[in-house]
Amino acid sequence: MKIILLLITVLVASMAVTSCTNDEGENDLDYLAPNDEEEVLLMGTQVEENKD
Repeated sequence: MKIILLLITVLVASMAVTSCTNDEGENDLDYLAPNDEEEVLLMGTQVEENKD
């Protein structure tokens, strides 16, 4: 009886582990590096300077 319960537990655990996949492809979150914000600000100031 213990062997059967152990096999069922292993089967359920293996199904749970193999069914966890990330098939979405791209990340849902946009990660910004510290330099990204500085580059955006720099580009904004350059556009303002070109207007003058």
